[in-house]
Amino acid sequence: MEHLDQAVALHRRYPVVDGHADSVLTVLDGQRTLTERSEMGHIDWPRAREGGLACTVQAAFPAPVYYPVAARRVGEAIDGLLNQIAAAEGVRLALRADDITAAHASGELAVLLNIEGAEGLQGSLALLRNYYRLGVRMMGLVWNHRNEVADGVGESEAGGGLTRFGRDVVREMNRLGMLIDLAHITPKGFFEVLELSEDPVLFTHGNCRALHDHPRNLTDEQIRALAAHGGVFGISFVASFMGKETATLSTVADHIDHVCQLLGSADHVGLGSDFDGADMPPGLEDVTRLPHLTAELLRRGYREADLAKLLGGNYLRVFRQVLR
Repeated sequence: MEHLDQAVALHRRYPVVDGHADSVLTVLDGQRTLTERSEMGHIDWPRAREGGLACTVQAAFPAPVYYPVAARRVGEAIDGLLNQIAAAEGVRLALRADDITAAHASGELAVLLNIEGAEGLQGSLALLRNYYRLGVRMMGLVWNHRNEVADGVGESEAGGGLTRFGRDVVREMNRLGMLIDLAHITPKGFFEVLELSEDPVLFTHGNCRALHDHPRNLTDEQIRALAAHGGVFGISFVASFMGKETATLSTVADHIDHVCQLLGSADHVGLGSDFDGADMPPGLEDVTRLPHLTAELLRRGYREADLAKLLGGNYLRVFRQVLR
């Protein structure tokens, strides 16, 4: 493939960050480990390094069936991820941006822990603080459903945003130095968080509504607002967010292009694959294919300085500002 060698070299030169993956789910089900290379799923630790990834953001996700015991399920997922990190050489827990740049410099992989949906808080800021003590540095406020913090996109007809407790959660995450992820939230909640949060926020995995009308995608107005607040939009590889029958690696590049053209720069876009959480398009079958996306962006004329930002530099800028 044209430009592939150059893309691989860029992945060695710059820390590459992927903003969202759900890989611990198959570990908890006993189907595999992440410490060994596998043909199952989209990512494991060996394939992550093979794909030139410096940091994977891994989610503890309590699926709806676990909502009655959400805190237990989140605890199990965190335990599973910490065990997978501890069991592998050359893999470290990321608590700050410096952990990621240090991992990249030494050829290692950093794993940043995320909770996807605040169901696991069960209405308690004390649980949020305990998750932080365990090493969690990011939390998505919602999945698709309504919880005690906010409404998800599955509840969009209700028009709900942040609850009173949700506002307390945003303030406490700011105080602790935790990254707020707005993926899955309703537009009303999206703008309410931007108004309330003192720190820049992330939207780690979604696509552009101007290119494909899907409730998980952002409008141009939302993209501009996220950027104005200093945030980063992680472009997902999820085929259904881009038109399941027609999405390819090139379509992912189209969504990256749209953000860059809309904003006039590459300063607020990143990668947000959603590996192991959804269907991937042809050309991005697993994490080892990441350099092929970079090669496509090079083919389109992206400069090295801009690629350094969107491959990981933009995330690291926000990580340095928020994590402490």
